[in-house]
Amino acid sequence: MSTRDELYRAFGPVFIEAIVRIVFSEINILRNRAGLEPRTVQQGIDAIENQLRQLSKYQWMDKENG
Repeated sequence: MSTRDELYRAFGPVFIEAIVRIVFSEINILRNRAGLEPRTVQQGIDAIENQLRQLSKYQWMDKENG
């Protein structure tokens, strides 16, 4: 079983972007069925940015930047 660090480092940003795009698409399908306006890309970026402010960095991120 991989650790959190190992999993995300192995797959990288492309893996994360793929998941985000799928989830965003599914959310907009559900919003459409509920009669709501779809979320814009900027709303998605803002939501991700807000979440990132609440998360701690992986230990390896500090090592690579320092």
